[in-house]
Parts: sequence; structure tokens; C-alpha cells
Amino acid sequence: MCQSGRVRIYISVDMEGISGVTRWQDVVTTGQDYQRARSWMTGDVNAAVAGARAAGAEHFVVEENHGVEMLCNLLLDEIDPDVEVVRGLPRGGATTMAALDDSFDAMFLVGHHAKVKDYPGICAHTISYGEYADVRLGGRSVGEPEIFVTAAAQRGVPTALIAGDDVVCAEVAKLCPGVETAVVKHALSRTAARIIPPRRAQQVIHDAAERATTQVQSNAIAPIEFASRFEFEIELRKELTDNARAAINDRFPEFTIVDDRTLRFSSDDMHTAYRMAAVTSFLAATPDAIRSY
Repeated sequence: MCQSGRVRIYISVDMEGISGVTRWQDVVTTGQDYQRARSWMTGDVNAAVAGARAAGAEHFVVEENHGVEMLCNLLLDEIDPDVEVVRGLPRGGATTMAALDDSFDAMFLVGHHAKVKDYPGICAHTISYGEYADVRLGGRSVGEPEIFVTAAAQRGVPTALIAGDDVVCAEVAKLCPGVETAVVKHALSRTAARIIPPRRAQQVIHDAAERATTQVQSNAIAPIEFASRFEFEIELRKELTDNARAAINDRFPEFTIVDDRTLRFSSDDMHTAYRMAAVTSFLAATPDAIRSY
């Protein structure tokens, strides 16, 4: 619940849902528009900050969530000078939620994307497109936004804004009644969209962030309800080798091998569960490193 005084906003920023981004090449360093996409990403964050500030928010922490260049994608020369930025690895705790705690009045998700298997979401995946065929929570496919929203809710922090394509905005709106949505593009396929150019899209984000902050100040939006324990399954794209299976069984009993491509684990804390989900690919791919860990 928002108390009187300084309004603190936590912003998690990803890249696939940023205004202007329509394809995988836009979000990797070899793409012709990657450097432009970094600027669009920074501009989308600045728009969210400016909108929230217009409604009275005073303190912002921005945490990078895009897994390229050790999660260092924002342009610090262009970002709002009053924010604090969390970037680089390792961070301790949950891989990309290190700064999220109960001191914040609300969380904004900027540039997030639709979950794995959710067609036609732009670059839709969960945690790892290249290595994970599916990520399931309680037997159903789950996306990064839901993981973040639940982790925030465990700390009493409501999710007040989602900015991205129409698919992810619909996902989060269904999960979080009252959340403000900033649709910056309409997905046509995994790699095509009808976009709003970034300059106009950032005004959409600004206005949604301003409305979201007003909702937060009036306590009109609450953390979602959730039920733990959180039971996850990670379905890999490649089969586990015999060496990987032996190493996992030997060193990491928290993980259960379900079949040749699937690992299961659980936790009462979504921060911890997210970290476990993120390291599953490491466990599957590097058995020799696991044995020496």
C-alpha cells in the first residue's frame, strides 16, 4: 500500500517489447538496428519515468533484464539522470530482480514480451529462446512478466504498468486487474508487427505511466494473489546427455529429471524459483563444471 511521502518505482526493462523492435536481429549485437534499439529502449524507460514523475513519483530504480552483453544495454548517456540503474552480472539473489524489495510502491514492466508458445507475440519466449522449449508453472506455460509480478507480490509490491506489444499487454492485464497498459506495437507474427514509431510510442508510455502512478497513490491497485509452493518444469530444446543427468543427480538433488529434456524443481519463493529456472540451462549443458562446483 502506498504511504504518504516519496513514491518509489521499480522498473524492470527488457528489450523485445521495446517500441520499434520487431525481430530477433534488433535485440542482438550483430543486428543492424541493435544500437538504435538500445536508444529506443532508453527512451521508453525515460518516458515511463517522466510520466510517473508528472504524477508525483520521486525515486526510480531501473533494472536491466535483457540477456545480451551481460545485461548492459541501456545507454547511460541518454537515460534520465535522476534514476539508479542496475546492470551487469552477477548481481546476487534472483538474476535480474536484485533490486526488487518491499521498499517500492509499484513495479513497472517496460519492454517485456509474451510468454513461450504465445503466438503471435514478438520474439515470444520465457527466459531462454535458444535453450528452453517451454517453462511451466503448475503445469501451464508461464512468462517472465508473471514471474516478475508474482515475485513483486510476495514483497507486497503491485504491478502498475506493462509496456510492450498487444499480446504481452493482454497477458498482464488478465493477470493484474487495474494494471495500465501501453501497447506500442501489434504483433503480426514472431518477427513482424504494426508499430507505433518510438517517438509517438513513448508518449503512449508516458501517459500510461502517469495514470499508473495516480492509481498507486490512491491505492487503487494491489499486488496479485498467489499460491505457493511454486512448481516449475523446464523443457529443454536438446536432450540431456548421460553425463549431465549423472552430474545433476549427484550434485543438485533440488532438481528432478522428469524425462530426457525436462527438469522439475520447486520453491516457496519466486525470486529463488526464477534463479533456479535461469540456471537450468547451465546444469544441462556443462556437466563437468557441475561436478567441480
